Amino acid sequence: MIQVLDKHFRKLFSESEIQERITKMAAEIKADLGDKSPLFIAVLNGAFIFAADLMRAMDFPCEITFVKQSSYQGMDSSGKITQLIGLDRDIKDRHVVIIEDIVDSGLTMYHLRDQLLQQNPASLRIACCTFKPDALKCPLKLDYVGFEVSNLFLVGYGLDYDGYGRQYKDIYVLAE
Repeated sequence: MIQVLDKHFRKLFSESEIQERITKMAAEIKADLGDKSPLFIAVLNGAFIFAADLMRAMDFPCEITFVKQSSYQGMDSSGKITQLIGLDRDIKDRHVVIIEDIVDSGLTMYHLRDQLLQQNPASLRIACCTFKPDALKCPLKLDYVGFEVSNLFLVGYGLDYDGYGRQYKDIYVLAE
């Protein structure tokens, strides 16, 4: 058990389970895009740890850049997407993979995907560490998924509660 602010969490996925899944995801991405020099776009803040580990697992030419969008306040999605840092690369005719820490309602990812599709990439795929299918509120195809989880609140491995708890190597679930 760990405590983050006023909440208690129990371990859901260990560091070794996460790394094993990342290795498999990297192999899937390589099979699809290994000869295409893809551009990875990591969504800050949450995806930075997952993106770093995923990139280290890539053994083919690729690039990474970052965007920052937010829809969360505390433990709940506000439903309003705010862009804090925009894309700094031209993605026209590039094979693009968005890297996200978690997809729950899907609203942030749906919005980002539509923004990127307007720039005419050769292809656009989505890789997420965790996915809550029961929380999804919009049509969204995820190409690479680390873990499917029920609609529970998670911290660790980049996931946070009011900005805290990202530093843990494991993924924890709310115990209360």
